Amino acid sequence: MKPSELYKLWAPEASIWSKWAKPVLFADEMIGCDEPERLAASANVNLSPGWDDRIGGAEPGPAPLVSTNLAPAADGGTAIILDLPGAEAVRQGLALSQRGFRPVPLFNGAAGPSSLINVAPTIFALAAAADALVGLQLPAEAPPVFLLDVLRSGGGASARPGMFDNRWYTFPQDFPSANFLLSRGVGSVVLGQMGAVFPQNDLAHVLLHWQEAGLKIFSWKLNDQTPPAPLQVQRPARFRALWYQALALAGLRRNSTGGFGGVVPEPSSGGGFG
Repeated sequence: MKPSELYKLWAPEASIWSKWAKPVLFADEMIGCDEPERLAASANVNLSPGWDDRIGGAEPGPAPLVSTNLAPAADGGTAIILDLPGAEAVRQGLALSQRGFRPVPLFNGAAGPSSLINVAPTIFALAAAADALVGLQLPAEAPPVFLLDVLRSGGGASARPGMFDNRWYTFPQDFPSANFLLSRGVGSVVLGQMGAVFPQNDLAHVLLHWQEAGLKIFSWKLNDQTPPAPLQVQRPARFRALWYQALALAGLRRNSTGGFGGVVPEPSSGGGFG
């Protein structure tokens, strides 16, 4: 399958949420590989078709964390954000698609040699999901489950010269506005994470904008197998500061695909006088 064809599966024209899907990882040559399962095996990623209760554990890999009886109803009143390691976000997003949610990938860090963040598992997961996506017959207004990579900021690691720095952050404009969500009947947003209750700083900016506009925010600790609980988002540093985004972007490297990723230059060997 061509990368453009796979992207259209993930972001079908009929879906009202597709305008927010990021094309960055779909531009990578790995996405068009004819043998994603073989490549995924080398990255230790489980890419079993379906990734839901139907496979019954026939393939290696952990069972989906999402318990369908704990997931919110896909009645259009709730949107979900999954902030998990990239491939896991894809897998759990597909599990939620069985409940009627439309998975929307927001991964915005490109792949490159000696990458600071290994996005190969996410790329393989997106590619291997093709069969599952073809089988989805979700309505155009199916509520969204937005997929983020919890490792997007690099986990505190620094990019050394010669490395491909593909760290990225998410910003309010990467999501629908509060007015748009409310106009579509979405009155609550559930944040699904592994263990954590509060969002990362960049995502807190998004959620607090929504919270102040009247949307109800919930936290869902997926590994606890407990239902979502109300969350009061705390004010992050530099919230609503005009220079917040410029400051955040200052340490990132833009990529020609429109996302983030670039080689850290080697320090100049010149210098001195004479």
